Amino acid sequence: MFWNGRESYREGVAIMEESVQDNYNKVLPIFNYGTEAEAQSLNPYMDKAIEKASINIQRHSMFFKRKEWVVWIDDSYMLIGLSYFHKQEYNKARRTFEFVINEYKENEIKYEAMLWLGNSYNQLGKYKRAQSILDNLQNEINKNPKIDNKVQKALPLVRADLYIYQEKYSNAIEPLIDALYLNQKKSIDSRVRFILGQIYQDQNELYKASDYYRQVIKKNPPYEMAFNAAINLAKCYDTRYEDNSKDIVKKLKKMLKEDKNKDFLDQIYYALSDIAFKDGIDTLAIDYLRLSVATSKSNQYQKVTSSLKLGDIYFGVPDYELAQAYYDTAVQVMPEDYPDYEKIKARTSYLTELVTNLIIIQTEDSLQMLVGMSEEERFAIIDKIIEEVIEEEKRQKELDEILAMTGGNQDLGSISNIGGPTGSGSWYFYNPQALSFGFTEFRKKWGNRKLEDNWRLSNKQSFFEQTEEETYALADSLSSDSVIIASNDTHSREYYLQNLPFNEDQIIFSDSLIKEALYNLGFIYKDKLDDYPKSIESFETLLERFPGNKYILQVYYQLYRLYTNQENYDMAEEYKALIIAHFPDSDYAKLLLDPNYYKELEARKNLAVRLYDETYEHYQNERYYTVYSNSTRALNEFEGPPDLLAKFEYLRALALGRIEVVDSLQVALENLIAKYSESEVIPMAQNLLNYIKGPIDTTQTKEPEEEYIDVSIYEFDPGSKQIFALLVNGTNVNVNALKVRISDFNIKYYSLENLSITNILLDASTHFIMVGNFNSINKSMNYYNTIISNEYVYGGLEPEEYNAFVIAQENYPIFYKDKDITRYLAFFKQNYLTEQ
Repeated sequence: MFWNGRESYREGVAIMEESVQDNYNKVLPIFNYGTEAEAQSLNPYMDKAIEKASINIQRHSMFFKRKEWVVWIDDSYMLIGLSYFHKQEYNKARRTFEFVINEYKENEIKYEAMLWLGNSYNQLGKYKRAQSILDNLQNEINKNPKIDNKVQKALPLVRADLYIYQEKYSNAIEPLIDALYLNQKKSIDSRVRFILGQIYQDQNELYKASDYYRQVIKKNPPYEMAFNAAINLAKCYDTRYEDNSKDIVKKLKKMLKEDKNKDFLDQIYYALSDIAFKDGIDTLAIDYLRLSVATSKSNQYQKVTSSLKLGDIYFGVPDYELAQAYYDTAVQVMPEDYPDYEKIKARTSYLTELVTNLIIIQTEDSLQMLVGMSEEERFAIIDKIIEEVIEEEKRQKELDEILAMTGGNQDLGSISNIGGPTGSGSWYFYNPQALSFGFTEFRKKWGNRKLEDNWRLSNKQSFFEQTEEETYALADSLSSDSVIIASNDTHSREYYLQNLPFNEDQIIFSDSLIKEALYNLGFIYKDKLDDYPKSIESFETLLERFPGNKYILQVYYQLYRLYTNQENYDMAEEYKALIIAHFPDSDYAKLLLDPNYYKELEARKNLAVRLYDETYEHYQNERYYTVYSNSTRALNEFEGPPDLLAKFEYLRALALGRIEVVDSLQVALENLIAKYSESEVIPMAQNLLNYIKGPIDTTQTKEPEEEYIDVSIYEFDPGSKQIFALLVNGTNVNVNALKVRISDFNIKYYSLENLSITNILLDASTHFIMVGNFNSINKSMNYYNTIISNEYVYGGLEPEEYNAFVIAQENYPIFYKDKDITRYLAFFKQNYLTEQ
């Protein structure tokens, strides 16, 4: 029994070691136990090991006089602990190892159990406990040097992991060096040297790092480690100690041409860029970084790193358009545990906002420019654009063919512009690369639309993909000599003409987009980028181009503040004078004339808030005349804020309804809704008004509202026992066959869990298959995530034929009674999937 269990365990460990992937962009851990999903795939092997070891203990244990007389029993307990460990059920493993330590105090197996107990605490993130266990084990070794050599060799490795998991890399150096002196097996020896190289590289001790990377390469490790050692060795090139980089560059370029490196081109180009930066050849370094982004296939971490470095470079120039493009590329594939993830995501968001507004201005200016030309000039420019589009398509096709044939192994000159702006189009709006400002915005506006040439030509006027009705409407609005036919052919003149604002209304609309964009840019530069000169430029361009615009007061004040921050007091005084002269009654003018104005304004606001609180209390106590009096006083005396005034107006209306006729309440509510349409009290007021007016006329068309699903009938309790549920349509699905497949799945992956399968009818055709019970949400969701991706279970099922979810025992009878699948799925999504 024990032998069979141990062989199953070893087979599972071998599979794990073959399948797990290392992230060489981070300092490696000594031991990589894979992801939780990868650990789930080991369940059949580890469960078998646990089962065989348990049977061995039950049948053969001979424990009397406080001693176990069968030699394989302690090993069986260790096998159970190790199997739980590799299933990543670390608490079960911990309890098993603690049992071995306490039960076999006179047996040397306790030292192995101490080692794995420390390792379990490492995985649980309980580092102080891990430190204590490992220190105790070291003391035992110091007292008894004859302790199993296997344990002595592994102890510094587990101790090193303790520090690596905490990113205390300098502390890990000593145990790593200790481990090397203990003659580790070849694979561990190479890994330890590689990690030492990474740590010294992280600490900028490049000479030491280079030495360890060379040692790794000499050890002839697996190719991926050797490759990364070579790449990191190149990155450790230091101009202080090495005369030039020619030899390193030569080796890297040779690696570019080797077929075995076709999946690693992004890393090679990144290393080349690193060397170019150190040599002071920034232009070449940027080209290499672009190539790193362009050739990145499977290594998303490298793509993120290269894209962010380019984004940082362009942000510092500043070239915000290019910075946004590369930040956006990085965010698309960035894992959430990437350093500064939220900060990078936020910067990408406001750069996208900035570029969106820049494109609006450039687009509308270009459209208006064409309208102002003669027909001959207009056609000449459009024909040139068409030629460039055709040439770009041809160039892209050739590039795709080269990449397909060579795997990306081409000279810099051939694709040096990848990742940057290409094409020489004289008109920005029809330059496809210059318009590329991020997949996120594209998806937000258009959904998962097929990516094809010139998708970016759509603007806020929505000329793209016009309906037949819209086409006729557009034709009617144009003069008789400029009627055009809608076209999606980017090689035709009509395609470009259909977007042009030929009449006055369209020009006015185009100008309004430009005004809005310039106003937005001013605030983005000022508040989000701290680029005051660009903010001033945007605001002053708005004033110069559109002197009578609706934002003029706000712009004057922002320019006053910007010039004050720039210590240009002459210009600041100019804008202060304009505000006082043209807007003497505005809050801005009052503030400029009296610095204490806002303090007084805030005091009045606080007075209004206190009065509202008192008035609301009177309403609750049914003192309606006082409510009416206080509300009327507030509306007469206070000037804002609008939402607070709306609340007073609402209380006044309610009081009127109590002390006068219903008609007075209706009139008051209608006035409130008309006057404060944006206030938070409007939905309540509207509901009350609808009730007063009686039944709603359902024959009138109404704008569809976003569906709100009330899930309050369910309660979320993380401590409840859980059930995995599968709803299937019995008319289309062989339910019995499906239950057999689920049973097979459970036997293979969850044989130790004793999971039951039950099936009831939810209605005439819907079968409710339940698997359970699970003692925790984590276990139930692990099961859910594993089974929903299993092709054997779901083979032949269409997505619309089933719904899968997890439900608490307490919520099951509520769901069975309610039978609203949509409602429970909304609850499941809100409470279970967000926990993942």
